[in-house]
Amino acid sequence: MKVAIAVLCLMWMSSCESRTLGRCEVVNIFRAEGLDGFEGFSLGNYVCMAYWESRFKTQRVRTADVGKDYGIFQINSFKWCDDGTQGGKNLCNLPCSDLLKDDLKASVECAKLIVKTDGLKSWDTWDSYCNGRKMERWTKGCETH
Repeated sequence: MKVAIAVLCLMWMSSCESRTLGRCEVVNIFRAEGLDGFEGFSLGNYVCMAYWESRFKTQRVRTADVGKDYGIFQINSFKWCDDGTQGGKNLCNLPCSDLLKDDLKASVECAKLIVKTDGLKSWDTWDSYCNGRKMERWTKGCETH
């Protein structure tokens, strides 16, 4: 009985740690971290891509073909971060767990390196759902004063 209660408590605690950010919260964090206009892409492009990658869930981890995808941008562990994936390159020079933090600083910095290296086309979701579409809807109503 004690084991069952402990398991339920751990499950409840881990679900509380996972956070889904609001769209305007994401817009404001991305703007503060310098993504508006970064490498020629409007802020809406980054917000759109993050939505389709993770639905703005900061703690999202998915199994990929090689390694795992982490955080709001679903950054892959084989190439970009370190989670012990065999042969991983860790080009962002950080543990993948840093990509799960709610402040998004590590996620944005790593995403900037990816965009500088490969562009937003690195994310299939950006190409499928964001590229060539109107991006204003992703930032509308989130203006800071």
